[in-house]
Amino acid sequence: MSKKQKDKTRKIPLHITVLTIIAYVASLLVVGFEYIIPQTHDLTVGMVSPLDFNAGRQAENIYLTNIERDAAAAAVSTVFQMDHDITNEILSNVEIFFTQIGALRAQNLPILSPFAQDEAAPFSEGDILHEINVDLTPHQLNRIITDSSATFAHFRSALTQEIQNMLDAQIPAQAGFTGFFFELEEHLLQQFDEVYSAIGGIVARSFVVVNMVPNEAETERGRQEARDAVTPIMIQIGQSIVRAGDVIDEEAYMSLVELGFIGGNFALVFSGVAGSFLAVTIIFAIAIFYIHLFMKEMAFDKKQFTLLFTLYMMVLVLMRIMVPLPFYFTPIMLFAMLCSILIDMRLSAVLSVAVSIIAVIMDPMNTMFITYAVINGILAAMIAKRIIVRANMWSAAAAFVLVNALTVFANYLIFGAGLSNQMLMSAVLAMVGGVMTITITYGSLPLWESLFKVVTQNTLLELTDPNNALLRRLLIETPGTYHHSLVVANLAEAACYDIGANHVLARVGAYYHDIGKMKYPQYFAENQTESNPHDRLPPMTSVEVINEHVTGGLALARQHKIPQPVMDFIDQHHGTSLMKVFLHKETTANPDVKVDESLFRYPHKIPQNPETAVVMLADTCEAAVRAVYSKGDKNLDEMEKFVRKLIKDKLDDGQLNESGLSIKDLDTIALSFMRVFKGMHHERIPYPSPPVPEPVIVDKDLEEASKRG
Repeated sequence: MSKKQKDKTRKIPLHITVLTIIAYVASLLVVGFEYIIPQTHDLTVGMVSPLDFNAGRQAENIYLTNIERDAAAAAVSTVFQMDHDITNEILSNVEIFFTQIGALRAQNLPILSPFAQDEAAPFSEGDILHEINVDLTPHQLNRIITDSSATFAHFRSALTQEIQNMLDAQIPAQAGFTGFFFELEEHLLQQFDEVYSAIGGIVARSFVVVNMVPNEAETERGRQEARDAVTPIMIQIGQSIVRAGDVIDEEAYMSLVELGFIGGNFALVFSGVAGSFLAVTIIFAIAIFYIHLFMKEMAFDKKQFTLLFTLYMMVLVLMRIMVPLPFYFTPIMLFAMLCSILIDMRLSAVLSVAVSIIAVIMDPMNTMFITYAVINGILAAMIAKRIIVRANMWSAAAAFVLVNALTVFANYLIFGAGLSNQMLMSAVLAMVGGVMTITITYGSLPLWESLFKVVTQNTLLELTDPNNALLRRLLIETPGTYHHSLVVANLAEAACYDIGANHVLARVGAYYHDIGKMKYPQYFAENQTESNPHDRLPPMTSVEVINEHVTGGLALARQHKIPQPVMDFIDQHHGTSLMKVFLHKETTANPDVKVDESLFRYPHKIPQNPETAVVMLADTCEAAVRAVYSKGDKNLDEMEKFVRKLIKDKLDDGQLNESGLSIKDLDTIALSFMRVFKGMHHERIPYPSPPVPEPVIVDKDLEEASKRG
């Protein structure tokens, strides 16, 4: 079954689901605390403020914004529209005037008759002036009544059109028509004489009134648009609303209400709770998605997940308690270091950003917090493992403390008042906070290791000590296996380093992967000096003896309290590989019997991570290369082909299906192995043999004579 298929069949343990829900609910409560339980005060306008009130969030300054909006609305002019009833009434009155004049002209038709012998007598004011509603002089009236029909008709048409033009001009005030009256008279004067021009002016002034009335709906719409166009004046986070001892004016009072300091602002509570819910939900979703993509095994590892839950709840409580303290005393860096050392560096970096955002929601007034927490949280995750290694401790710690101070400088230059004594003091305190973080991290590691059985870098380094009880026994009781394990460790460490896996864990795992051979050392080739005991054993018995080194190794490891990640190398370094030598021996001895291949396979887990897979490959390649190339044949090109074939056989056999290794990783591993093998099997320059001295022949007679002489 492939790893993906296996994951689909596995269910996330209830324990992990419950812890996730608890952490989620706790985050909601801690983040939304200020909104769920608001601290309100009984204040009124004119009262002396008992406290300093600063804005904990951004909000609208309703008082100043309303002033700006009212001013913008007042600047909008009234919208007018033509009242057609008034226009029609004006034109109707003009028409009535000309009808009255026409009637007067008809009554006096004999006088106007062209057959009349005498000139027309002028009208007296009392005769007909009372019959019209326009204040014309007798002379003007006499002229318009007695003039020719053509002139009258032309004047009637011209004056009506001029009045129509005036009404179409949409003038909202009566005073605006003054200029139009003079223009009308000027236009008439171009076609008629001064009498008719004056008559036209009198008629227009008598009937023309304002025909534009205010459009209240359009005017209000324009004013509302002007109000809406005003950019709200905002109260900024951290802005002082009123100081203790100052009188609360209307502006301060409205701002305090808007910010929730006065009364129960339901909208504020709802928005705060809803915003907290959304923010925490998104953060948790991203964290869970990250674990699903890159750390899927954690979803099924109760111990590791419980450790993460404990660290998270610890930092959540500490952040809530430490909100009033300056930003450089944040516990986020402690969380990042512990998470990096005890679980995973990349997960620590991601979660440090997440908890930084949660902390900012708790204390939104602190603008300097987010940059400080994110930068130094990620840095803490990256260098945590270096800090606990003595060789790198001082340089890593110095770099961390220095960056803490530099981040404070950056914060003050961006958000503060620039260079100041306060900035220098904050930088010093940030450095103190960094030292405290490192000290607490380093000092608490034994506690975390003890409680959760976590394997840290220090634990692994302790397991590499040659004076360790198991390694000492391995050297004394099975020197061949000890040497084999050292070579496998060199191969695995080089390969894991090149592919980015945990090379220290791989080296330690290689040291201990074959400790089970101490039970029956003579049954393994590297410890044999004379005959091979397997030559005298049935194949199935040999299989049982060989398999015993895995089960026996696990029992021995438990007895000596070897950490589980190291025990995984014992359990997984053969996986379900086939013991081909004994299968071949069985099939050769019984050619007519169908042999069950599964009986000749190791009944253990295949490698579950890159490190155990690399040790499996290193174990296989070391043994095979030693067997094939130990008799002087050191053709390195052939050796590399052989190594690649061994790796491919493991891949084809399905032993690497759940290891997380890619094809590119396998190529890198092969090159890494060959780099080590070339160092082991390089050609040596033959040393010249020393010259053999010629034998000295002693003449005994001469010797005796010299003695006598």
